[in-house]
Amino acid sequence: MEAGDEHLTAHELRARIEEQRALRATLINDRATADNEVAEARERQRLRRELEKERYANAAVRGEVLSLRGQRRTIDNDLAENMPGAPRPTEQKRPPSSSALAKSTVTYASNVAKHEFVWEVQGLSWLEQQLTQEGRECTNSNIFQVDPTDGYSTYMLVFSPRGGSLEHEADDDYQVFDSIPRGTLALIRRADDYGTNLCYRFFVRDASLEFQPLGEATRVAVPAREGDEPACFVGGPLHSDSKGLFGLSFDELLGSEWVKDDSICFKVCIEEAVMKEHPSGGQIRVGKTDVVYEHKPPSVEVPPPTLQADFLSLLTEGRHSDVTIEAAFGEAAPVAFSAHTIILSQRSDVFAAAFSHEMRESATRTLTVTDVPPPALKALLHFLYTDDFDEVLKVLREEATHAAGTDAGDAASSSAGSSSAAPISCAPEDAQQSIAQLQAVLAAAHKYGVLRLLRWAEGQLCDKLSCEMACSLLSLAHVYGATELERNCLAFMKANMPNGASGHSRRLCGARARVPRQVPCQARRVCDAPARGPRQVQHALRGHRDMHCAGVDPAEEEPGRKRKRDDE
Repeated sequence: MEAGDEHLTAHELRARIEEQRALRATLINDRATADNEVAEARERQRLRRELEKERYANAAVRGEVLSLRGQRRTIDNDLAENMPGAPRPTEQKRPPSSSALAKSTVTYASNVAKHEFVWEVQGLSWLEQQLTQEGRECTNSNIFQVDPTDGYSTYMLVFSPRGGSLEHEADDDYQVFDSIPRGTLALIRRADDYGTNLCYRFFVRDASLEFQPLGEATRVAVPAREGDEPACFVGGPLHSDSKGLFGLSFDELLGSEWVKDDSICFKVCIEEAVMKEHPSGGQIRVGKTDVVYEHKPPSVEVPPPTLQADFLSLLTEGRHSDVTIEAAFGEAAPVAFSAHTIILSQRSDVFAAAFSHEMRESATRTLTVTDVPPPALKALLHFLYTDDFDEVLKVLREEATHAAGTDAGDAASSSAGSSSAAPISCAPEDAQQSIAQLQAVLAAAHKYGVLRLLRWAEGQLCDKLSCEMACSLLSLAHVYGATELERNCLAFMKANMPNGASGHSRRLCGARARVPRQVPCQARRVCDAPARGPRQVQHALRGHRDMHCAGVDPAEEEPGRKRKRDDE
């Protein structure tokens, strides 16, 4: 009787009885449902085991098919012994007279498969008693495969605490022995009559969770069985006495460093070269031969290609040019390039439209570009003539060197009258200049529809992400449809955003740099994320207002205008 029942009235007691009866009915229904669920779980388990068995059976058949195909190839190549009465194979054709055998290589490791398998036995102190209830002296692991191309290259590990019989009674294909093996830890290969070559080594995990070797690596050749039934290969530290792993008895093993939390963990590393042929089908050749022929040089030497250099010389020398591309950017003096309408029209639809219609450029044969810096325009033209990114890098390096030399000369002349001027490192400025050049190239490629150059510049900028340039590159990527650069900028900002900077970062990204309206909603999610990063991000967010580059000022973008996608 529960406490308080003695104070209940008869009416209340009857109500409690009805509640318990209703509860019992509900519990009976729940029990029936649970019974059904258990039955379904057992059926699923049975089906899984049946599926696994079918898979192994198919793997075995697949291995036999591969073996038969290997025999067929051997016969077709006349590498097998001749059948009685069969003609001798014809001599292989010699290489042409212009070639001579220079090197011959034979390798015996081309068909070696490697695999590592880890097996943990938990509740080790109960293992001996539990095995007694199961009526056997060892436990076994699941089956694992080493060579995926051979269905018989499957193994299991077995462990006997007292070095008893290794008959595990888990799978008949792994219990075909010439004599019953006994031992502590063993590797059993599926019964097969084909030969194989093995190299295996056992490891045991210690108290520091590191695997330590159990003996040396063992390399063995398992011969094929002719006329006999297939048999299993058994390898491992088999012991005839009561001593087991590391010379310890099972009782000593339980108290050793190799057992942690009442569990022991083994690892086996296997290298196997399966024989795809049987000696009954003829002599086996395992080595793979490769030959190298030395070709005699031809009597006529063909010069290397010069198409790229010839096209580039048309641009740099101005030969046969019919249009002038003038870069009038900022306050610097205009820079003119002598180009060819047929090449520019073929390489860029934008140039083709400018030269093919009744536009001012078509009449004057002069195209003035006011929003692309001369170095970026020069790099664009070199790419249009050569389709070579190395030429683009060469132009950018030359322009950067020229600009650095000009700045150095100005600095030297200005410091001639002051002996106290301190030296200033230009390494960060060089990096910023390189990024600015790539930004300008990206903008130019976007303007003239050169998608290949645009994607290359986008990839280069992705590799140069930094805390100082993340926000400016994010806005630039949005303006020019560089989706991969935009994704990398957002990920970089999220990974390097300091705590407590979300409001400040949102004001900077949304107001100072005038990022387009679609970007703040993504950047806000990044800024609001509770990520940790270096303090330099705050300085980068303060400095991203200087993102003006490539002749385009994002602050001039109309607030309500949507950007044009590449696929429109």
